[in-house]
Amino acid sequence: MTKNSQEIVMMLTRDWPEKYTERLEEKEPDLRVIQAIEREEQQQALNRAEIVVGLAREFEIDLLVEAEGVEWIQTLTAGVDEIINSPGAEKLEERGVKITSMSGIHGDVMAEHTFGYLIGFSRRFHEYRDQQRENTWERLEMDRLSGRKLLIIGMGSIGREIARVGRVMNMKVAGIKRDVSEDVKEVDELYPSEKLEEAAAECDYAVSILPYTPETEGMLAGEFFSALPDDAYFVNVGRGEVVDEKALLQALDDKELAGAGLDVFAQEPLPEDSPFFERDNVIMTPHVAGIFPGYYDRALEIFQDNLERYRRGDELKNRVSYELGY
Repeated sequence: MTKNSQEIVMMLTRDWPEKYTERLEEKEPDLRVIQAIEREEQQQALNRAEIVVGLAREFEIDLLVEAEGVEWIQTLTAGVDEIINSPGAEKLEERGVKITSMSGIHGDVMAEHTFGYLIGFSRRFHEYRDQQRENTWERLEMDRLSGRKLLIIGMGSIGREIARVGRVMNMKVAGIKRDVSEDVKEVDELYPSEKLEEAAAECDYAVSILPYTPETEGMLAGEFFSALPDDAYFVNVGRGEVVDEKALLQALDDKELAGAGLDVFAQEPLPEDSPFFERDNVIMTPHVAGIFPGYYDRALEIFQDNLERYRRGDELKNRVSYELGY
């Protein structure tokens, strides 16, 4: 069934610059955008809305569950765990509410961020920064990425882009994927999740880009970190909840791991008394790996393409599986 002849009401929970709403309404005359930031505003807007757009963490899930007019939820991020792992997810699925993500929107910039960590560790930038602060001039033993083995845990669109860049850097690239029946041309080797420790034992750098689902929660724990070589580095740009942080800290303290580059944590913002702040062999960033100038411009393009599909009754891009959680 097409929706070309009727007004479509969209609730927007993001407080973005007004120019994006104006651009959207100018290009989509039959689209009525209602901005609803606060809970009371969302409650009122959901009486009319059939499309909801915003960050997953901004949605009042209990209100969405009761909003029978909502047919489609478009998140402005790749991650949807706040919705999928919520108590209301089952009801949304029963009602047939479609959820789509921005999967693939920041594969390039997240690959850049990931390799910022890898190059930083390989060329020991963090240690030279410490020397600079101490007015010290001392050459350290240097390494290179070429010829090193990179293990990517999670082979979605972002994982594939990281793999592609790794091969450009002449690294040997392996991947961990839930379903290995699908051909992944970006890697040299592909392992199922059951062989995680086997793959970890052979890598120099392990990068997690796993989504947070009941299946992946705490997946990277003591056995994984013990399997990594003592001179290996671990990087997480996916979700913090997939890592057993106590096991990671123990591995760092016991020198079973050379260092870690962390953009995500189980609790964010990271508490001021977190032991991660005290580790010299940890490089941290505050969940910014996917941020770049012009993000909303690209997000708007993806949404408008999906809006046309929605109007025609076609399959939406980046449709999220309630079963898989991504």
